[in-house]
Amino acid sequence: MKIQPVIMSGGSGTRLWPMSRAARPKQFLKLFTDETLLQETALRLAPDADEAFLNPVVIAGGKHGRLIVEQLTALNIEPAEVILEPCQRNTAAVAAVAAAWVARHGEDSLVVLLPADHHIEDVDGFRNAIAKGAAAAEKGLIVTFGIKPTHPHTGYGYIETGEALFDSVYEVAAFKEKPDHDTAEQYLKDGGYYWNGGIFLFKASAMLEELSLHAPAIKEAAVGALNASVMSGPARRLDEAIFSGCPANSVDYAVMEKTEKAAIVAPVDVGWADIGSWSEVASREDAADVIVVDAENNIIRTDGPLIAAAGVEGLIIVATGDAVLVARRDNAQQVRAVVEELQRRGRIDLL
Repeated sequence: MKIQPVIMSGGSGTRLWPMSRAARPKQFLKLFTDETLLQETALRLAPDADEAFLNPVVIAGGKHGRLIVEQLTALNIEPAEVILEPCQRNTAAVAAVAAAWVARHGEDSLVVLLPADHHIEDVDGFRNAIAKGAAAAEKGLIVTFGIKPTHPHTGYGYIETGEALFDSVYEVAAFKEKPDHDTAEQYLKDGGYYWNGGIFLFKASAMLEELSLHAPAIKEAAVGALNASVMSGPARRLDEAIFSGCPANSVDYAVMEKTEKAAIVAPVDVGWADIGSWSEVASREDAADVIVVDAENNIIRTDGPLIAAAGVEGLIIVATGDAVLVARRDNAQQVRAVVEELQRRGRIDLL
């Protein structure tokens, strides 16, 4: 069965300011390799990498259509469609649009719905995990992927596995909210708990059926906005009046925590990272425009002035042509507060 990749590229990436901006959020930046995160995601499931995968659909923010086409064209990947959201309505609406688009264009293909802002080291391992999940998805289950935890992370949700269904595929026993440190440590000690990677595999018809059961208002508005969409340059723009009325909710809350068809592939051990803040990004201390003297455990990046760090540790130092960020490495999440302050001051030029 053919698999339709649908890449979710609607994030704003405020916690990776000052490099991540409204016009070019984090998924369009080169943070790990010579490709941007969006390009890495597309290459991971490129049509020429495995004959099972179709050309990707990208669902993105309303201002990024041309940028997406440019970045994919640079890889010789032609998107099957770029669909632009006039406003953000979270991942359940995106799943509804994805399923409706595939139902319209294919013979109920499997859909792999994945974010554009993740980094995965082991591409072959990831494709193998999708192949394992396909057996369950073909039978109508909605499959998610449980990332093998490497430490008691408190910033991710966890999924508890239940009874085995197929090779490396299990029933979902429970979804767990982001835990405190002690609870996360207990999850790792007990075993059977995995990070929620926010990646899904399903038949288009199965997702539409579950949305009809558990989130009909989301399905109606999202599908209606797609049906009333129009082409705008290289992309298809969802109808703003209809889509803006769509309730905002995640796939996890709207569908996965309610459906009886949830399954999980686990463990997925592929060097996965959710790039939610600077603390997940590799330092570039060996760059020509970075000087480090007696400094350690810092994250240093620049695409502007030279940075010299001497006698400091545990810091994030990021510079662009018009802004410099300095923060404690263990306080990376507060970068969002800096962006909020810039908004309060009306510094649109820095956003």
